[in-house]
Amino acid sequence: MRRGRQRPDKITARESYANPVSDSIFHSVQTLDRVVVKMDEKWGVDRLPALVSSETAARFGSAKAKLDFSLEENNDVEVARRCAVLLRGYKAMDSEAERAKQPVMNPEAWVWRDDDGKPFAFVRESAEAIAYGKANPGVAVFTMGEISRLAAIFQDETEKIGTAAKIKFPGAEIVRIDGKVPNDEIPF
Repeated sequence: MRRGRQRPDKITARESYANPVSDSIFHSVQTLDRVVVKMDEKWGVDRLPALVSSETAARFGSAKAKLDFSLEENNDVEVARRCAVLLRGYKAMDSEAERAKQPVMNPEAWVWRDDDGKPFAFVRESAEAIAYGKANPGVAVFTMGEISRLAAIFQDETEKIGTAAKIKFPGAEIVRIDGKVPNDEIPF
């Protein structure tokens, strides 16, 4: 939900400094952003609409699109109005998710240390990665999607060496990587 609006400032955002429209929009969005951060910390980043009824999620999506349009139009009065609607929307979604006993964000992570002792955490999705990373500074957190993309690095474009070895020899473990993956064919 973050709008990326910069505070009107004489040095860093000169074009919006002393501009009542820009200042109004900044403060309207800032108020909404504080609530968004609280909801993201509680439920997970961008996860709350998926925890409520489809009707509530649709109303939220419509309200968000209308805010986005108002921001594009640089209409400070409409932005303030739309931010107020979204604030009520977040409150309603929060209440609905609580009534439905939806689980708050509690990331489950597999944690492992490499041979040098550097910690890594592996989680299912981005919302969990963000929550786990905030709670555990200094730990590199990877989602399952990222892990699958990293695994693809071990594949030769034509032979898919890394994946072929893991399929052919279940339980085979990659213990070291030296330079590039060789292009020679694996005899199987």
